Amino acid sequence: MNRLKEIKKLRKLAEELQLDNCQILRKYNMQELCSIYNGIGPDSFPDWLREAISALHPSLAVVALIHDVEWHESDQSQEKFDESNARFKQNGYAVAKNQYAWYDPRRYIVMNQARRFGNICQKFGWKAWTSPCECAVCEKKRRKEKKENA
Repeated sequence: MNRLKEIKKLRKLAEELQLDNCQILRKYNMQELCSIYNGIGPDSFPDWLREAISALHPSLAVVALIHDVEWHESDQSQEKFDESNARFKQNGYAVAKNQYAWYDPRRYIVMNQARRFGNICQKFGWKAWTSPCECAVCEKKRRKEKKENA
């Protein structure tokens, strides 16, 4: 699936499931979301590794989209950092419950992975949260500001 179609599908799914903070996605057009969303995993991972993790956990892609946009908008505060990571888990549970019946083991696998990924972000993500965003949207904004200040 091409990237634009994937993002469009994920944004629609986030709104259909009424995931917490899905409204954040409305601030951006599809191309901006394509630049911000990197799949499951930090920017420091090589692309092939993020792609592999995302392929292994397709149910959590919609959750990662919201999470990536929140990190893109990082205000570098501990409070918002904690909220974003907790929301990853909460939204992951919501997706699992929506996609799989209570008797389907995949429901609990997805919930467990959402919990684990949220905890990993909480434990190891502070440096990324407090670093300037490196996506194309931010890069374009920095170039524009630099040009205006020159």
